Amino acid sequence: MAKDILSPDERELFMKLYYNLLVYVAQEVNVDAKNFNEFLRLSSERKVKIRDVLYKNIELFDKFIKLNPPNFNEEELNIIRSWKKHHVHGKFILIKNTKDGAIFFEEKNNKAYLVKAITSSFNEILPFGPPIIVETVLLPFKGKIIYDGLLSFYKIFIGRNMSRSLRAACDHAILEHGLITSLPHISKIKFTEEEKLRYYLSTKERREEHAEEIEELLHKNPELLPLYYKELGRINSRQYVKQLKKLGIKKGWFAILGETIIASGLSKEEVQKIIDKILPQDKKNAIYIFQ
Repeated sequence: MAKDILSPDERELFMKLYYNLLVYVAQEVNVDAKNFNEFLRLSSERKVKIRDVLYKNIELFDKFIKLNPPNFNEEELNIIRSWKKHHVHGKFILIKNTKDGAIFFEEKNNKAYLVKAITSSFNEILPFGPPIIVETVLLPFKGKIIYDGLLSFYKIFIGRNMSRSLRAACDHAILEHGLITSLPHISKIKFTEEEKLRYYLSTKERREEHAEEIEELLHKNPELLPLYYKELGRINSRQYVKQLKKLGIKKGWFAILGETIIASGLSKEEVQKIIDKILPQDKKNAIYIFQ
């Protein structure tokens, strides 16, 4: 089962709770939606308007819970109570899709959220690729963050330079607060310099966008250099594996320092012995060995 969307049971529960809540709001504002099925037949634009009424008149949550027209049980009502207390309503920049959900960046509060889709992955929902500006409501649900199923898109093209800036800003938000995966978000994560360096090096995109930050970290703390070269070696080893296979080399162990292979052998032990002989002591921790 895909990890970026709700399970069928979760999806059914969410729709039952949320859409019955919005049916109640629709009736409060005299919209012709007498039940769940009639509400589903409304246009997306009308659903969004009804949704917005709810979050502008937050007391409607309490009225619904008190009346409880669908006769929800206490556990179900508690989910609705959590929506009142911990929702996040506004504009976001959907930065990227991942196998675990989409990353929503809230620029004004400098926070990044991992958001699950409801029925279809965000790849199927978006009119074009991220980054893209959206407006929606983020909700806590079963220990996850979901959007409320109503997503408005801003058809504004974000150019390459602005995309890089937004991704970099989102990265800084993640390093400051962590990637928020549940609501309410309480704990503030403090990343070590080593963790920051690993994060900046983790993708080609981040290495390019955070070149200055990487340089600053290494200048400030030269003890990170072995980790830097080892991580680069690990990253570059993937390309070397492909190249070596093309050359017909299917067996062997290799040691890489940054971008340079410095030793090879039939066993890891053989490679390690070569490293011990040819490398100065301060470089040995910077080696990445791969098969």
